[in-house]
Amino acid sequence: MKTPIYRRLLPYLRPHAWRMAITIVCNLLAALLDGFAIALLIPFLNILFHQPSTSLKSGWVAKLLNATVGSQIIPGDEMRSLRNVILLVLTAVLLKNLLVWIAGQFGATLQEYVTRDLRNSVYRHLAHLPLGYFTQMKAGQILSRVINDTFETRLILTQIVTQSLQSASLVIVYIAILFSISWKLSLIALIILPLLGFSLQPMLKRLRRGNLRRGNVHGEMTSVLQETISGIRLVKASGTESYEESRFADGSNKYARSSLKLTRLALLAPPVTEIIGTLIAVLVLWIGAWQVLKSGTMTGATLLAFLTLVLRLLQPLKQLSQMRTTAQSSLASAERLFEILDSPAEFQRDRGTREKAAFERDLRFENVSFSYGDAPVLSGINLTAPKGEVIALVGPSGSGKSTLVDLIPRFYEPTEGTILLDGIDTREIKLPALRALTGIVSQETVLFHDTVRNNIAYGAADQYTQTQIEAAAVAANAHSFIMELPRGYNTLLGERGTRLSGGQRQRLAIARALLTDPPILILDEATSALDTESERLVQEAVDRLLRGRTVFVIAHRLSTITHADQIVVLERGEIVEHGTHAELLAKRGAYSRLYALQFGGANGEGDAAPSSTPGRMAPSAG
Repeated sequence: MKTPIYRRLLPYLRPHAWRMAITIVCNLLAALLDGFAIALLIPFLNILFHQPSTSLKSGWVAKLLNATVGSQIIPGDEMRSLRNVILLVLTAVLLKNLLVWIAGQFGATLQEYVTRDLRNSVYRHLAHLPLGYFTQMKAGQILSRVINDTFETRLILTQIVTQSLQSASLVIVYIAILFSISWKLSLIALIILPLLGFSLQPMLKRLRRGNLRRGNVHGEMTSVLQETISGIRLVKASGTESYEESRFADGSNKYARSSLKLTRLALLAPPVTEIIGTLIAVLVLWIGAWQVLKSGTMTGATLLAFLTLVLRLLQPLKQLSQMRTTAQSSLASAERLFEILDSPAEFQRDRGTREKAAFERDLRFENVSFSYGDAPVLSGINLTAPKGEVIALVGPSGSGKSTLVDLIPRFYEPTEGTILLDGIDTREIKLPALRALTGIVSQETVLFHDTVRNNIAYGAADQYTQTQIEAAAVAANAHSFIMELPRGYNTLLGERGTRLSGGQRQRLAIARALLTDPPILILDEATSALDTESERLVQEAVDRLLRGRTVFVIAHRLSTITHADQIVVLERGEIVEHGTHAELLAKRGAYSRLYALQFGGANGEGDAAPSSTPGRMAPSAG
């Protein structure tokens, strides 16, 4: 059975229970004082119309009035008596508003801290979700859920903590006073509650479903915006601003229509509430007038106080009904947040038991297969990578090269077969220990809006000295250009490192890998799409990076891997050839054909790849 969203939000309230308690107590006391101030109308009107000071003979309200006002009524001195009643009213109102202010302060603090905890919880869980989640979800959808849906969810907390608690307290106090004055008239007046419940229920269900759909439409709109900003160079180069504008306008129009439809539906609640409430008030007025004028069971002052309470009751009831409609949007957003929180995180699925891992001998793939869904991406992969060797992976796009290396740090788990690290199944090693052995330098360098120093020592700036960081930068041919930046290693790079050239970004990524010194390196050819000078500097840094490591290179240009220890040719997720550069050329198979396509020779006998020092990666062909 699915747990209601209300109950799932409760754990976020528990750490702040004392704030909640203060808010509830202050709202309840404020409601009591508000009801008391209205009840003081009875002695005030009785004195004004020369009636006994209280016309109530029984009930707790009569006792309260006698205890508080009785001593303030001076027989024969009506003006002093009225003054004393007015002073009591003013005191009650002042105290009530002070308590409302205190409740508001604690309520606002509560809602902000609960929202903060919810937002942090969603982000924390999101950061630990497996890589597959991010490949299936659009970035805009994720951003919309973390930012927009968290903000929307806070509305229900706002309503519960402030308006609903305050309104509910007033409703409880007013009803208690009404029953003490006249239980018969109170029963008639309270017909409003079931009528409101039945009349609003279908509307609430439609609002909940509509808000879920609107949240998804908002995510699509955010996705278009995020894609446009990320690819703004391509948009401008292609002259497709109008195309992107139409895409965004389409999403924006859908969101506007969805919001308008929900707003029209939500706006029905207040008038429905007010019409029903007014009908009940008129009915009460008619019956009460009969009791005053015909049966004599109630005085005019008591009826006026009763009617005042009934009319005052309409406002908190109206707010409570509006809270239910407003809450549907928040609950829909909360559902979308809990979709993230319900997705199993990597550590929840990690069955590894080994806290530590080392790499001494080799890494082996044994009959490894993998599939994202129905179609296999990798099939029957058998491969051994001895320590210190360079293994190049080549093949057409979609052949499974990236997927194969993603299995090493367990971004994905093999569907079949095992990956063994020194004879130990990598699934037996806890993820942090396994990933500490692996470094990744990709073609698309990831840099953050932070200092150069913190980008090189990413996530572990306190673990490395400035000397170690500079040494890594020197080895990566990055130190000289870093020192030319305005603040050197303390220079903020800007989002995605846009202040730097492609070659500079690559060298920072290599410096990061050199600093962490991983024994296993995954290299998505780092020198492609660079100018000649940048390529030379990056290649020198790559050569230093490869020394003494086991390296998996995803090769796009075959000239860069002619001296690899092993070259693995993949096609449609299978290894079709495996050997050294010379061996594979001699076979005149798939590798030879790829080589001929790149260099224009028949079976690799055309233009030779540029020579390089044995044991090192060759420079890329310009």
